[in-house]
Amino acid sequence: MKTIYLARHAKSSWNSNAETDFDRPLSSRGEADAKRVGEEMLNRGWLPQKAISSPAIRAKQTSKILCSELNYPIESIQWNSEIYSAYTVTLLHVLTNIDETIDSVMLLGHNPAMEDLLVHLCGFAETHQYKQSNGKLFTTANVVKINADVSWKNLMMHHADLTAMLRPKELDS
Repeated sequence: MKTIYLARHAKSSWNSNAETDFDRPLSSRGEADAKRVGEEMLNRGWLPQKAISSPAIRAKQTSKILCSELNYPIESIQWNSEIYSAYTVTLLHVLTNIDETIDSVMLLGHNPAMEDLLVHLCGFAETHQYKQSNGKLFTTANVVKINADVSWKNLMMHHADLTAMLRPKELDS
């Protein structure tokens, strides 16, 4: 059994002095949301053996916060530049090339690619039930737990199960 924790970066600051989209940092709300989600991941025992993240500033900050809460060594996070502007096929390539001795991975990136990957792996019917009333599925600081009873190299469309979803707003209630 392989476990994938798909994560989307937390809320970024649009009011920063960042020169590019890549350089946009987290907002204070984003920092707080990432911390709460990381704490809940730890409470649930969601402990990835490997963490792979986009190196964009907001993703990097989110990864570091989550990993800090999970007691995962920050220096062990793998920064993968392909994730920043990835499509589903690129993210699948990242996952299907993970060493088979690893049973769980956290992959942190950006929408729409993360949501597209989630739907690709688990199917529309399974993911549709998690849509919010506003139609959004994969919100900022969102983490989903996916299980797949295949090897990494055999991971494919509709062969994984979405077992749980964490959203910061839902942790407040």
